[in-house]
Amino acid sequence: MISFIKKSLRPIEILYIFCISIICLFLIYRVTPVSGIDEEFHFYRAQQVAQGDLFAQRYPSHMFGGGLDGNILTWVRYFNANRDRHQPSDVNTANQIASNLNNDHKKREVVQFPSTASYSPLMYIPSATGMVIANIFHSNVDTRYYAGRLGNLFGYIFILSVVISILPTGRLSVLALMSTPTALHLATTYSADPVTNLGALLFLACCLRTRIIPLEQRQVWLRAIIILSIPLGLFKLTCSLLSLGCLIVPKDSFATPKKYIYFCSTVVGLSIFSAIVWNGIYPFDPAHYWNTGGDPKVQIHTMLSHPGAFIHEIGETYRVGSHWWWEDAWGRFGGGPEPLFFKVGEGTGLLAASLIIVLALVDQRSFHGRRPAMILISIGFLYSLFVLLAFYVGFTHLGENTVSGLQGRYFFLSAALIIIGTTLLLPKEKKLYSNLSSIFLFIYFICVTHVCIEATGIYAHIWN
Repeated sequence: MISFIKKSLRPIEILYIFCISIICLFLIYRVTPVSGIDEEFHFYRAQQVAQGDLFAQRYPSHMFGGGLDGNILTWVRYFNANRDRHQPSDVNTANQIASNLNNDHKKREVVQFPSTASYSPLMYIPSATGMVIANIFHSNVDTRYYAGRLGNLFGYIFILSVVISILPTGRLSVLALMSTPTALHLATTYSADPVTNLGALLFLACCLRTRIIPLEQRQVWLRAIIILSIPLGLFKLTCSLLSLGCLIVPKDSFATPKKYIYFCSTVVGLSIFSAIVWNGIYPFDPAHYWNTGGDPKVQIHTMLSHPGAFIHEIGETYRVGSHWWWEDAWGRFGGGPEPLFFKVGEGTGLLAASLIIVLALVDQRSFHGRRPAMILISIGFLYSLFVLLAFYVGFTHLGENTVSGLQGRYFFLSAALIIIGTTLLLPKEKKLYSNLSSIFLFIYFICVTHVCIEATGIYAHIWN
């Protein structure tokens, strides 16, 4: 795999990935512990997986959680207490707490964290691996914590490299989209988003790859697509919709139309089956977990009995969201109350969005085709609608004008599919334009760097 990545990645792609890795290393240590987007709860789940507890414990009232290392919880609570008091955290104090805990005997505490305990352990393999390695060397609690963040970063860099090396088109635009400052922030905390988003893109990249390789080499990729369809359903329930990407695979890869139908049915069926089984055992009910006042039964009844009002609410959500989703996906940092939550990058957000579009237009394109383009664009829009539907049912309460609980990062996959699909409608690139892609990617990197520096400057006042 490493040799394939080296052989497939272009020098500009390798250089860009290396540069964003340097930025990410700063974010890992400069962002206040457990202050990332929902990081506290993702950390609990990663810690649970690192302990070998792949399946969360079930508690009354549809709650999930489990026993976690009490020492590292004590260290984390120092930051949580400061967050709740809107106070900064001190490095020396945190180091002293970690040093004191190193001499304490190990203990377990039961913690309920249903919002992430119901997630599949697959999304936490990178961060859990980092924590396991630190545990092997009997590291202090703070070292173990940062090892988990490093593990998530290494997982992000590796999967991103694989995805880009496999994609036959739209590579630089996807590389830019998946490395917005917010995406890097997520990759350097305990968030499950990096594995979820890039794992789904890996499946779709394999589907696209079959369009450019000889017929005799496709069997390996077809098997990979079938295997990847299972974790696709385990990432999130909404991700199972992306299994329809198997329709991109050329029909001439199969001896008969019947075998093609069997292949597509197997891929989609495995994805949906794994999603249903996991969510049947560990149902995700955000309205219940976060006390939003939503009631899925009421929302489903309203959707079916008043379809006009439902369609109006969805349309209004798109109208309102189009004004802020990109800004939220570009420069959103932190998951707690102020000052640990803020948005930056207003001055560079529109420029960055324009550069992603330009990169899609001028970058290399190995092939073009109307059918795969329409499939990807359709899935992209359907996925965004599926996300809205999930939050309408599982988060929004009756009477709201728009679907609530949404964040711009939830639409990374939709944007990626639409961008890739659009590039497939364009003819193959001209060398004159292709040579400009490095310049535009460099300008985009400057925008990313500027926002990350601004964000770390803010964190310097609350983690010093």
